[in-house]
Amino acid sequence: MMFEPKRQHPAYILSVFLEQIKNIIIPLIILLVSGGKGSMFQYLFAILLVVLPVASAIIKWYRFTYYVTEDEFRIRSGLFVIENTFIQKERIQSISINAGFIQQFFNVVSVRIETAGGKKAEGILNAIPKDEALALKNEILNSKKKKVESVVTEENSVQVDSSIDISLTIETKKLFLAGITSFEVGIAFAVLASLFSQIEDLLPHSLYVAIYNQITTFTYMMYFIAFLGSLLLALIFSTIRYILKFANFTVQRRDNRIIISRGLFEKNEFTVSIKRIQGVVVKEGLLRQLFGYATIYVEAVGMGDKQEQGRHVLHPFIKTKDVQLFLKNFIPSIHYDEISKRAPKRARKTYYIRMILTFLLIASGIVLLPFVQFWAYGIVLIGIFIAELAYRNAGYTLLDRTVILQSGYFSRTTAILPKERIQVLIGEQSFFQKRARLKSIYITILSSQYGHTYQVRHLDEKDVNRMIGWFS
Repeated sequence: MMFEPKRQHPAYILSVFLEQIKNIIIPLIILLVSGGKGSMFQYLFAILLVVLPVASAIIKWYRFTYYVTEDEFRIRSGLFVIENTFIQKERIQSISINAGFIQQFFNVVSVRIETAGGKKAEGILNAIPKDEALALKNEILNSKKKKVESVVTEENSVQVDSSIDISLTIETKKLFLAGITSFEVGIAFAVLASLFSQIEDLLPHSLYVAIYNQITTFTYMMYFIAFLGSLLLALIFSTIRYILKFANFTVQRRDNRIIISRGLFEKNEFTVSIKRIQGVVVKEGLLRQLFGYATIYVEAVGMGDKQEQGRHVLHPFIKTKDVQLFLKNFIPSIHYDEISKRAPKRARKTYYIRMILTFLLIASGIVLLPFVQFWAYGIVLIGIFIAELAYRNAGYTLLDRTVILQSGYFSRTTAILPKERIQVLIGEQSFFQKRARLKSIYITILSSQYGHTYQVRHLDEKDVNRMIGWFS
């Protein structure tokens, strides 16, 4: 059945239409509600904006076919020009299965097939039945497994017992705490600001004027209360968003593969071979540091989650003290230990000078504004606080086959990087660092589209030289 060309479910037409129209929905609404009764040209143009995406979606659905051969996954697609895509099974690095709200309504899923070094997903199926998607995934993975078993691996990695199945789920109560401490209020504020920027076009003019006149009568205390209300609303919004995003979160290790699934309204599933994992990142936000919790991300070759800087969340909310045991169970090839080497005491002055100068420049710019006094230079104290956090977070650990880097300001990032996955390791020393016998380390691994670089600044130059010698 897999070897015969197939079309996607007709729900694909709706998904493509929505994908195309979401970019013009705000201008379309403004076009329809603005300008009083409007003109014939105005309504004809609005109809044209809707009809063209529908026609395009239907043609794309009709021309799109896919099938699997013994060695390849093939796609034939195109609107006006036919494009044939051939993906070798052995080059496929990861397969993710997602189901948004529309797809769940039609009981279908989308499949993303990614290869090593690809700048985007090479194969995307937007609407196929779930059982067919699972059969496609098994067909590709099983064919890869047979080839792997017939070849002796030359990689220096820990061999994993394929008969072991490990599974872990996250309770809703923990997701609630994770949402509150995720500190994604900035995202919520951005959404609220975007909505507020369109309020003049969406509300009737008389209602908008009434609200504006009311706001102009606010006292400073009322503005402060409105700010706190907006902050609370943003916190509630970000918490609900986080819970919906990671609802039903499950991570499994099965047959040398990691399978991550999550989501309520938009269900996502990501599968990657353990041998293709390039590194692991442990991230602790400021609030989570206070309570001893962290988020674990996995760096893998191929397209990552854009919302997570190209990484995939391996565990959204875990106690920091449990990270080592978790990684030992799920990714035995990743060796993790506590940070053993910190930035030397003489590096504190370097961190302070850089941050104080930065905030002095910011304060000088603020003082030039009308009605701003010299008290604005008080924000330099914030720079000192940030510099102290950066100094305390800077450190590393060097194991036999792994280097662990830690850095960050408010959020602390710990990158666990196996030696065989490192693409580039650079030790950098400026003139001022040389006088203080300090050096910075930069390590790049192949991950997501372009790779990730992790760095720790102002370490002891002997420590950085030691890492350079270890890598070379």
